[in-house]
Amino acid sequence: MAERDIQFRRIYAVLSFVLIGASLAMHISPFGGRLGGNFVPYGIPGLFAGLLFALAVLRNETEKGWRSLILGILAVVAVLLLLGGAIAVISQSSTFYVEGVLLLFVGLLYVAGFVGMQESASDAGYRTGVIVGIFGLLLFSGAILISYFSSIPPEAGAEQSHRLWNNFLVPNGWVLIFFGLVYIAFSLGIVTDWPIVVLTRRELASYFYSPVAYLTVCAVMAIGWLAFFFFVSELVLLRGGQMLEPIVRNYVIQIIPVFGLIFVVPIVTMRLLSEEHRTGTLEVLLTAPVNETTIVLSKFFAALLFYLLSWAPWFLFLVSLRVVGGEEFDYRPLMAFFLALIFSGAGFVAMGLFFSSCTRNQIIAAVLTFVVMMFYLGTYFARIYLQMTPGSVPYEALTYISFLDLWDESLNGQLAPRYLLFHLSAAVFFLFLTVKVLESRKWK
Repeated sequence: MAERDIQFRRIYAVLSFVLIGASLAMHISPFGGRLGGNFVPYGIPGLFAGLLFALAVLRNETEKGWRSLILGILAVVAVLLLLGGAIAVISQSSTFYVEGVLLLFVGLLYVAGFVGMQESASDAGYRTGVIVGIFGLLLFSGAILISYFSSIPPEAGAEQSHRLWNNFLVPNGWVLIFFGLVYIAFSLGIVTDWPIVVLTRRELASYFYSPVAYLTVCAVMAIGWLAFFFFVSELVLLRGGQMLEPIVRNYVIQIIPVFGLIFVVPIVTMRLLSEEHRTGTLEVLLTAPVNETTIVLSKFFAALLFYLLSWAPWFLFLVSLRVVGGEEFDYRPLMAFFLALIFSGAGFVAMGLFFSSCTRNQIIAAVLTFVVMMFYLGTYFARIYLQMTPGSVPYEALTYISFLDLWDESLNGQLAPRYLLFHLSAAVFFLFLTVKVLESRKWK
């Protein structure tokens, strides 16, 4: 690798400093029509590229002075991004809201890079994990407190304050609650040594040690770009007309992207246990001081996290639509869609994990998972083809099974808990079967 050569490492380090410095400078520059107008379209990608160059240097850097300098810069930038993101979201300014969400996301990447590149003898990673957990707790509790007090009728002379905080929970409060929970989970993953956390961290890292993760993310990004292209093309054609809100439904619910995403679940889950069984490491894992439930849950959580991470480019495309298009749209249904995505994804991943435990052949596990995914999708078209009567028992049963109906309802801003019940039950059922399969193999 080129970064093993000291000359290339120094070039990468300088590029990292320039990209990070220029990106931060864009936040206070008057270009782009307003102060910091170029920060989101150019500064955020610059921060991301600067982080990649910094990590490439740190991976092979042997001089302590350079390591300390780069790690210190990552720590300072992470603090600035997290604090700036929280302030931007709390301010409830439509101008800085998208910027705040992106800052909170990129700031977490900088924290992860800082922790991941710590030497084994250093306890800086542990202390950072504790600080991130406290910060997440402050975001979570602060969002709830602000949302609660904003619902109290304003006292005399406090109309301006009430207008500032009114309706804080949606969407600003939910964003802070979400990132607060993410930071708390990230902190627990660093500071705890629970077996399920350690195994989940190990399994999630194994995705990125192989080209499977990068190929999968690129494939999902390509599918998302295709969906975004059709979506924007429709918006352009309707420039003289009108597309009813929520327009995000037209972005996600499309035939080609939905069919393409069906292939993602088999790719993510096919190797979870079948590869362990084929290479003989499953027997070693079963003799470790952990039970079968811990092994299954750790692989399940790691695969589910990676599945959700693969959807990140889809949401970033919508950010570009808001920044470049300059028009606001109703993005709040995406909150309900994200919840639906978690529950449906849990059912998909648990099912794929079960088939992966039944065979040592990854291809067979992937094919079985794909067949069931096609069945889930087929329930949506079966009601139309068979012309079932709405309200009948078969119609309602297929509606509960169909994940496409769940996504459609959530993107319309209608998400009842009963629609999530089937997918949650399917996840529990397949996880139970997977545990029993491992138990049977342990006693063979």
